[in-house]
Amino acid sequence: MKREITDTIRDIDEREWSTLVGNDHIERSHAWYRTVEDSGMRKMHYVVVKEKGKVQAATCCYPLTEKMYIEMPFLEVRSPLGTSLAFFSQTPEHTDTLLKGLKEICRKEQAKGILIFDLRKEEFTAIRRQVKGFIDFQEQDNTYIDLNFTDFDDYLNSLDEESWRSARMTLNRAKRWKIKTVCTNEFSTWKAVAQRLQKYTCEYHNDYKWLLTEQFYEALEKNLKENAELLLFFKDDIPILFAVSLNTPDSSLYKFMGSDSDYRKYQAYFLLYYEGIKRAIERGQKRIYYGPTTY
Repeated sequence: MKREITDTIRDIDEREWSTLVGNDHIERSHAWYRTVEDSGMRKMHYVVVKEKGKVQAATCCYPLTEKMYIEMPFLEVRSPLGTSLAFFSQTPEHTDTLLKGLKEICRKEQAKGILIFDLRKEEFTAIRRQVKGFIDFQEQDNTYIDLNFTDFDDYLNSLDEESWRSARMTLNRAKRWKIKTVCTNEFSTWKAVAQRLQKYTCEYHNDYKWLLTEQFYEALEKNLKENAELLLFFKDDIPILFAVSLNTPDSSLYKFMGSDSDYRKYQAYFLLYYEGIKRAIERGQKRIYYGPTTY
């Protein structure tokens, strides 16, 4: 068993990485990590366990300052700019080796602790047994809808009366107000628009941790153009809301929404949910994720 620490996903064979993490989540993919690295938005570190020259376990982390009573530097173990698992271990021995690598990085980064998110049950149990001072906590679930529908009308007809009426009202208003929708993977073309809309939302919440740079959109187009999509809504040719979706054959994940609050009355935020569901059903996807929301 050999442990390696590197600062780029490009040092890890893409096929071996995919075999380890699976192909069900774009946020775990080699291409997603390349996108984040190329964007320069996170300082990435990786710990890899190899046996006979092949990757058998791995984890990724990055320094991040969390605001508690004071600002505290931590090492966060999670898909960068995502909400997905980033700790992949098959045995207690692998887990122990990965943890030793994380502790080494933690010392180098002078972090106060390690935050490990979205652990699977077996990895959670193994870490809890091996780490002193381990504290667990529950995050909000990743909201999703299963799409067992023949078309969008079939989805609408599955809703209870109140939800059906609300959906119809939103869709009818969008038609009356002539809200236009654009779906594209030409991220470089729309990068300034998307960043401006997201910045409005970040300013409203006074939280800029997830504000994407224009360089991120360029990297997304370079590395994930066939699996990512930008959904934009316009009123009188003025962009009022956007979101990014990441797509596999079976699922769609919506992320990084941003809107112009001056156009709040047009309810494009709710229209986004329905348009996302409609597009996912048309693509034959079986599930759509909206992240940790209460929708």
